[in-house]
Amino acid sequence: MQIILLESIDRVGKAGEVVIVKDGYANNFLFPKKFAIAANKKNKANLESKLVHISQQNDKKITEANSLKTLLDNLELTMSVEANDEDGLYGAITQKQVSDLLKAQGHSILNENIVLGEIKSIGSFDITIKIYEDIMSVIKLSLSKR
Repeated sequence: MQIILLESIDRVGKAGEVVIVKDGYANNFLFPKKFAIAANKKNKANLESKLVHISQQNDKKITEANSLKTLLDNLELTMSVEANDEDGLYGAITQKQVSDLLKAQGHSILNENIVLGEIKSIGSFDITIKIYEDIMSVIKLSLSKR
């Protein structure tokens, strides 16, 4: 299905672009959340006039993302975990655990926007947070033994 993106979406496209996505993704996710509209003749004809509005909305989101990036760049999270005698964790740190730590600090970040490698030991780690489009922040996560 051809759609016009109203917001930039990771791995799909930038705001204002006409892209092709699967019907279910468009109907069940993009349209209900107002992230996109169908690329029919009427909408394509009105695209030029809508591009100004889409661009303004996108600029606003970029400004908000940059202010969030400034807040997150200075953030250091600490977590107490159970580990064995060699400082190995009994499981890996997950995106949900990091998201919960961020929520406790007052930042609502979706799990899928948190990029972390395999963390299976005690120590300090850099975690990348995708905020919007190409705007990313790196936070520190320190793990200590319980």
